[in-house]
Amino acid sequence: MVDALLALLATLGALAATGLLVQRAQKDRLLYLIAWSFTQVGLTLALLCMAVGFMMGFNGPLFRVMELGAALIGPVWLALGMIELIARYVQVRFAAWLFAISYTVVAIVILILDPLKGSLAKSLPKPSSTYGALPLLLVDGAHVVAVISLVACTGVTAWLAGKQDQEAAELLIPVALVALAGVLVVSGTRGFLPAPLAVIAIGAAAGLVWYGAMRTIPVYDDDEGYDDRGDYADQPATGYEEQAYAKPEPVPAPTPSPESRAPEPRRGELRFPEPAAEELRFPSDNPAGPTAVDGFGGPPGVPAPPGVPVPAGMPRMGGELAGACGQITVYTLLDGREEAFDRLAADLVKAALAAEPDTVVFACHEVVGGPTQRIFYQLFRDEAAFAAHRGQAHLRRFLADSRTHVLATNVIELKLGPAKVPLPAPEFPGR
Repeated sequence: MVDALLALLATLGALAATGLLVQRAQKDRLLYLIAWSFTQVGLTLALLCMAVGFMMGFNGPLFRVMELGAALIGPVWLALGMIELIARYVQVRFAAWLFAISYTVVAIVILILDPLKGSLAKSLPKPSSTYGALPLLLVDGAHVVAVISLVACTGVTAWLAGKQDQEAAELLIPVALVALAGVLVVSGTRGFLPAPLAVIAIGAAAGLVWYGAMRTIPVYDDDEGYDDRGDYADQPATGYEEQAYAKPEPVPAPTPSPESRAPEPRRGELRFPEPAAEELRFPSDNPAGPTAVDGFGGPPGVPAPPGVPVPAGMPRMGGELAGACGQITVYTLLDGREEAFDRLAADLVKAALAAEPDTVVFACHEVVGGPTQRIFYQLFRDEAAFAAHRGQAHLRRFLADSRTHVLATNVIELKLGPAKVPLPAPEFPGR
């Protein structure tokens, strides 16, 4: 009865951890979180089968589900998630996914169909006394592959951290925790530990996987948009921490009217409208068209040229933007993280254009011929608007969530001078 109660408590804890991890994986759509969610599901099912078996007695289906969840799926997909998190080459990650899926499918079929031997009771059955040679070989192979992968990933992460790799240093503790979880899973399913210790080992492994996964990504409140570690020094090199600005207090931005909201960008990209059907003509005394200082402007009262977007509320007087400033940030992404980064960038661009009325330009560009590069171009009306932007919750959320996708950044600070910016002009009647 003690074993059953212990297994039931471990099941409830693993179920809660699994729910939280699956929820986070569904929200962030990160492949390593998805792989670890499979691990959590397998461990939870194994603990549930243990609890039922200790209370009512083990049978064939309970034993098979227990072995499939904890002895096969648990370690294999735990190692797969580790490789997905650590490996920086898409070929390595692809090979890991191919092996894990194919090995899991083949092993599941054999572990389900292979006949069992011996009798089962309320005591925890040992795999060596219940399975034949082939299922045991597959389980042993899964354990060997998992242990080697976890140890190798931990060693590589520690080596990179020793070489001042910022991302590796931030991931070192979570990686070590997940590697320890793998050791506990293997130990608890080999049949060497007494039943209470095996239950504790598998339950602790489920907790470590959840905690390690949460340590790889910052935790923030939905209302605040950031966690209590809100210092920019805790973030990866995104460019903002390289500036000499002190962290400003968040400045609430006024809610714009529906008419003034900018159109929603598509996946964070800057899309220019199609050019006018008729070729634009310019006055003879100004072949370059009208100009404006530091912005989109032009003389007051003159409408914006066709095809040239002007943000809502933007004055048609260049002199009012003489103090405009901003920055260009070039992001180099990890292979395979482009789609996840683009989703975050699209959310940031949408929020900035909608909630920050003093934003002149805020766009994310893809680079032709550089699939892993993204360029953020940001221009604000003045220093105060730029400082207010750095305190926005949507920016903090972006900095927190994009940290696992970025390999390196390069920042160029902008402060516009008195140069003229040529713009296309409309037709001038009577000329």
